[in-house]
Amino acid sequence: PVFEVCAARAGDAGVARLKQHLDAAAQALGARDAAGLFRLAVDRVFTLAGHGTVVTGTVHGGRARVGDEDADLRLMPAGTRVRVRGIHAQNQPSETGAAGQRCALNLAAIDKDAITRGDWIGDARCFQPSRHVDVTLALLSSADAPLRPWTPLHVHLGAARHMAHVVPLSADALAPGQSGWVQLVFDAPVCAMPGDRYIVRNAQATRTVGGGRVLDPNAPDRKRRAPARLQWLQGVADMLQGGGLQPLLAQAALGLDETALQRLTGKPVRELPAPDGAVWIEPRTPQGTRTLILATHWAALRARVEQARATCHQGAPDEPGPDGSRLRRMALPAAPEALWQGLLDDLRQQGRVLRNGPWLHLPGHTAALAEAEAQLAQRLLPLLAAGAYDPPWVRDLARALGEPEERVRQVLRKLLRRADVAQVVKDLFYHRERVAQLAALAVELAAKPDGLNAAAFRDATGLGRKRAIQILEFFDRTGLTRRVRDTHVLRADSAYLADGQALS
Repeated sequence: PVFEVCAARAGDAGVARLKQHLDAAAQALGARDAAGLFRLAVDRVFTLAGHGTVVTGTVHGGRARVGDEDADLRLMPAGTRVRVRGIHAQNQPSETGAAGQRCALNLAAIDKDAITRGDWIGDARCFQPSRHVDVTLALLSSADAPLRPWTPLHVHLGAARHMAHVVPLSADALAPGQSGWVQLVFDAPVCAMPGDRYIVRNAQATRTVGGGRVLDPNAPDRKRRAPARLQWLQGVADMLQGGGLQPLLAQAALGLDETALQRLTGKPVRELPAPDGAVWIEPRTPQGTRTLILATHWAALRARVEQARATCHQGAPDEPGPDGSRLRRMALPAAPEALWQGLLDDLRQQGRVLRNGPWLHLPGHTAALAEAEAQLAQRLLPLLAAGAYDPPWVRDLARALGEPEERVRQVLRKLLRRADVAQVVKDLFYHRERVAQLAALAVELAAKPDGLNAAAFRDATGLGRKRAIQILEFFDRTGLTRRVRDTHVLRADSAYLADGQALS
């Protein structure tokens, strides 16, 4: 509607009609949902005598309370923690500030100069600053030119104005009057959440040329247009259209942890009920985060792990099996640590994977000893244990026991599959207890300032340099360590460290 008004006339009827229309439009919108994580877009900052730093802005989501000690509010993108000691909402003192309101927040323990227009005051779970943001963009028919790769634009998002370059995703270019998906590459990290509205102006900032909604505020800078990536963006778009979490989870083969879910939805986990067909994977430690995944995806992950383990058994039938970190690299190298450990725990609880020391194997992948082999094993194991860090070679064991080399070798290979011994190099087997002692020694050396290297390990064990290197390479293969130039660093996901039986 168009209203004829005159500011020069007191009590102008046109102004009254305009106000009446705006009031009716506001009432028709209804109240904003104040559920979710609190965030306020800062458009002004100043100091007030006797109060300190004050910021004003529009609350985009959630609710803040005066003096809430449990709230973890941050100035973003700086990440500085802040505390609210006073609120004015809609120009009135208030104990709370909620979504849809204009608020002034009196902040404690932060200087005015640390805050600028365009910053956010928000729950710590809201934002992860990023330079790459995937969005939907509707280009106005009045735009002066199509959007091609790397076209510069002024982006107005929240209360901020940023410079960004466009990378079209759903087409090679976006013509005036068209809509599509694009990635906005900003000059500096920005904060946004899925569903946020924005507008764009041309490079000279003289004309508004379009706008849209944020899809993924933490987009990758590579493989932007990969089919899997575009399917993920469709899932986000479906969620924003009211589809719930199901479309997102359908595109998340590795599930979504609590942190990702909260940033994508703007809601705390307690307000996110799992959709039908989805399960929560609990963390192994209290400090870990849960992961929500569709049951069908979880079953597919288990199948991939079992297939990788079977492939490993086929390629090395005499080996006891891969350790956890090696199996992870073979089956699911991109899996987060918490998800991987939950997957292994699930497989072990179901009896679909067994652990023998640091090694994982199929239930049927073990070695049975005949009576004669068991008797020979009882003679071999004490000799290996007595050899400590320098046990006898296969030929020496055969000579000492008066047995054929091949028979000794066959029994040792069966003991290897049972994880009673470990093979460091061909025909050199170590007793399980000695391997545990060497692993403990390696862990101790890795914690020292000089780290774990061949020279330090040689001196600590009293072995020659060649043997020390062979043992360290064995630990690299079996997942205790990985080599970084001249040192060997511990793997955080090693079964040697995570499972007490691996060192016993």
